Amino acid sequence: MREFIRLQLKLKWGYNRNNNKASAAMTGLAALFAVAVALGLVLALTYVLRTSLQTTGKELAQLYLTVIMAGLTVAATGMQMNRLYRPADLKISARFPLSPFKLFVGYLVLNYIDLCIYTAILTLPVMVVFGIAMDCFTGLYVLGMLLGTILMPLVPFALSVFAAIPLVYAAALLEKHGAVRLILFVAILAGCFVLYNRILTELAQFFIRRNWQQGTLEIWKGLLEGLDAYYNPAFYLGNVIFFDGWALGLGVLLGGSALLIAAGTALARVVCADIRKRALETGFGKNRRRSEMDGYGSGRAILRYGFKEILRTKTYAYFYLGVAISTPVMVFFCHRLVTLVGEAQVGAGINFGASMLVMSVFMAMISSFSGTVLSVEGKNFYITKLIPVPYRKQLLIKGSLAVGVSLAALAISVVVACSLEFLNAGEAAALVAAQILLAAGLVFNGINLNLANPSLKPKANGEAEEINIAYMLLIGLALSAVLGAIGIIFPRVFDGGKFWAYGYTIGAAALYALINFAVYWFTVDKKYGKIEG
Repeated sequence: MREFIRLQLKLKWGYNRNNNKASAAMTGLAALFAVAVALGLVLALTYVLRTSLQTTGKELAQLYLTVIMAGLTVAATGMQMNRLYRPADLKISARFPLSPFKLFVGYLVLNYIDLCIYTAILTLPVMVVFGIAMDCFTGLYVLGMLLGTILMPLVPFALSVFAAIPLVYAAALLEKHGAVRLILFVAILAGCFVLYNRILTELAQFFIRRNWQQGTLEIWKGLLEGLDAYYNPAFYLGNVIFFDGWALGLGVLLGGSALLIAAGTALARVVCADIRKRALETGFGKNRRRSEMDGYGSGRAILRYGFKEILRTKTYAYFYLGVAISTPVMVFFCHRLVTLVGEAQVGAGINFGASMLVMSVFMAMISSFSGTVLSVEGKNFYITKLIPVPYRKQLLIKGSLAVGVSLAALAISVVVACSLEFLNAGEAAALVAAQILLAAGLVFNGINLNLANPSLKPKANGEAEEINIAYMLLIGLALSAVLGAIGIIFPRVFDGGKFWAYGYTIGAAALYALINFAVYWFTVDKKYGKIEG
């Protein structure tokens, strides 16, 4: 079992010489940028709250510890589900020279080791920056910080063992009902967004009606007081880090986690054995529909294949189609919130700019998956080189599908905005023109990025796990900020500024689309020919 654990850790965390060095470098830069931004926010927030509130370092640290612990619980639950109950290598692992119990224990150990690594990556940098901002970075604090990092994974791991069981049964019930899963995802996504928007609206109205600084401090004070309670596991972790009632904190964390882990693993072992037994007995290829020749032309066949690829790939179905379907709902609430805050602070007449900002953000979210148009093929990429269809035609068809999904969401969103009198006819026409060009530019940008940085390694779950998606989101958000700023500022600065805003937003989107199309058209064949897969 020890060798099995060692090999699994090497497979996930070890260095592979065959990795794409350019992709690894880009991934590293993106990770460093995200970490720098997060730590900068921690530093700024800690400094502001320290100077504005009468609070102790322990109370403030519990805020960050709670957030990290919640994130680790979600990550740990996903690992339990994927490794214990629905591993991609189930047919292979069933033949390992290990008893089912040892295999189960081995996966539990792997999950815990992974969680410890994630904990160190998340907790240590945050607590170091926090200690510097609070001016409490002493030898005793460093010792407490290290002890806290060691203890942090216990509670998320214990909770995840229990949380994974009902989730995996729910997933099994919906396994053959993709449409139902998509509908549930869209409903949950829209519901969460409505709740989030409601909270932001209440906060915005609170700040508009009262002194914003005093209101903000009252909210933060109430939040910190709510987290400083016995029901919060981070409370006991804070006791250990700051050696304030550390014996109580250590006892509760160790004792409570041990009981939860013991009970959870006993239950998980029974559930895991039952699920794996049924999966092996029923087989993996049963009831799968066989492909048939349909007689479609090349263009229609590629378009049909691309749409089916979206439906059968969970990442695409949920975060691509799901976001597109729920976009009109989210645009409505976003628009209302931005209009509320904007009109109170800037004045009336910002509807076009607010709509441009909000719609551009959602166009960026939907179009970001164009950065995986090649990578999603994985080990089947070589087929795209064998079929008698030119490379640029294949990518144009796939790109048109991505643009079509974006424009469908745009059309419904504009109808909603106009029916609620957020936009007039002229504003709607300018918005649609700019967003069509932006969507096309984003799709071509994603294709160009994927041509330059493809990742065709086989993925066990068939998902599109691509750094290019993150890059496209960053590019899209930057463009959204520019277009939104033009739409909001120009009407207030220039005479006839509304028409200048129309022209500049459409012109900027057109220029962006033209540049990316030119790069695509003149480089696609050469870049595609160099890709090996």
